[in-house]
Amino acid sequence: MLEGLDDVAWHSIDHAYGPALDTPGHVRALLSDDPEAVERAITDLDRTVHEEGGFVCGAATAVLPFLVEVLPSLAPAPRARLLDLLHRIAEWGDAEQVDPGWHAAWAKAKPVLGRSSPQRESPA
Repeated sequence: MLEGLDDVAWHSIDHAYGPALDTPGHVRALLSDDPEAVERAITDLDRTVHEEGGFVCGAATAVLPFLVEVLPSLAPAPRARLLDLLHRIAEWGDAEQVDPGWHAAWAKAKPVLGRSSPQRESPA
């Protein structure tokens, strides 16, 4: 699981606070047996890769396939929180500042996410 996570050049991809060097750690924490660590990881991802105000950062694009991969292994409550986060990011998909790779990444992830939850359809 998470093959390729360490191959991503996180130092050259930005999230809300600069280089996304902490993003792989947050993704790995989602697989923890400690429910508090999982919740903290989702909160940290929400804080860093979810950019409110009409912007989809490069870190959101880069982390999306790994979050989709981890999603089925999560308990129902954290799975719902992570799906909500992903849908909130996707809502900015038509914004003025969107990472160039976002639309292709979302198109690939969307069918998988649709099977993961009966949540709302994303506009992106």
